[in-house]
Amino acid sequence: MAEPVRKHPSPWLFVLTGMPYGVVGSFAGSVMPYLTKRAHISLDTIGWFGLLLLVPPMFQFLYAPVIDLGPRRKHWLLIVTVIGAACLVIACTMPLPEQTTAFLVFALAAQLISGLVGACNGALLATTMPDGKRGKASGALNIGNLSGGGISAAIAIYLTGHDVEPLYIGLTLAAMMIIPALAVLTVDEPIREPATAREIFGNTMDDVASVLFSKKGITGIALCISPVGTAALANYFSAMASDYFVAVTEAQKLHMANVIASVSGLANVGLTAVGALIGGFLCDRFNRRAMYLLSGALTAACGLAMMVSPRTELTYEWGVMLYALITGFCYAAFTAAVLDTIGEGGKAAATQYSLFVAAGNAAIAYVGFADTRFNDRYGVEGVIASDAGLNILGVIVLGIVFWKLGAFGKRALDNKAAMAPADPGVAG
Repeated sequence: MAEPVRKHPSPWLFVLTGMPYGVVGSFAGSVMPYLTKRAHISLDTIGWFGLLLLVPPMFQFLYAPVIDLGPRRKHWLLIVTVIGAACLVIACTMPLPEQTTAFLVFALAAQLISGLVGACNGALLATTMPDGKRGKASGALNIGNLSGGGISAAIAIYLTGHDVEPLYIGLTLAAMMIIPALAVLTVDEPIREPATAREIFGNTMDDVASVLFSKKGITGIALCISPVGTAALANYFSAMASDYFVAVTEAQKLHMANVIASVSGLANVGLTAVGALIGGFLCDRFNRRAMYLLSGALTAACGLAMMVSPRTELTYEWGVMLYALITGFCYAAFTAAVLDTIGEGGKAAATQYSLFVAAGNAAIAYVGFADTRFNDRYGVEGVIASDAGLNILGVIVLGIVFWKLGAFGKRALDNKAAMAPADPGVAG
């Protein structure tokens, strides 16, 4: 009997399935810095908090194989979304600075659990999308991630600035995670071969080794763990805003909150979407690793322009918005480069995808932490200069290394040495 024909999902479906991950990510990257700075916690300390909240994504590949057990990946996506949303609601109800520890514990739990949304999306994208549409799907996934994060951050910051009850803010964020995630139920996911927990987790190190002991894999890890294209400053702009604004009276503080919500929220959504679309378009037509290095060069250019500009409200507004446009490009290029490296990924798709994402999150964490170390002595200009310098250094080093190793090669699916076979199965 012939296998039923399995249709791939629309690339644009990943806009919706990517939103839950973005909501939690923006809570750690924008809402947490804003709330803690509002509670009179220093930017240096907030840098430590940001590093802490990025620990789960760094080690996600170790527990990501759980989504290859039991329910299908699309069902796992809904499960972890709901649990992560519950943790986020509880975090929102913790008063600052009195309950800073409890606040961080539940924010950390949300990161730990809902980070698996990214693994689910990566595996679904790797096993259901043809190579010719992966750039577009990568752009769509990152539009969902970044727009979900931008909108949710804008709403949370706006409502906080207007003294709305924290419980209602948390419930709003939870709804923004759960409702769009329901779209994943329409994905025609292939059936996986049955496997036990011992087999799945026992093969994790083999899957990791298959990446680390191939030229394509190890150069892919080098790309992801480098400071290139991390867009790390996006996680700290909300905390840096007070250096660009005069905010003494309550009216001035409310104005600052409204501007942050606008440029980090609604404007951020549109600009990151445009950036992701451009990135996805270019990644389907040009070398994906080269496009990722280009994203790092653009990040550095934006930082240098912002660094030499006067410390005014206008500089903050255009700087954050331009950085958001480039961030969309960075994330789309990152996802496309990862998918190019893992090929179809097979049964190990979630693990392999999570390994590269873990490397990328480690890079975001150390770049953001390094940047914030310059705040006390050099102010926000030092923070921005550090970010630009790290991107320039990474682009130069990786460009030379990849050129010497011939690591800009062909796409994984055009190469017979692709790292893993396709996932067997029929329509689900």
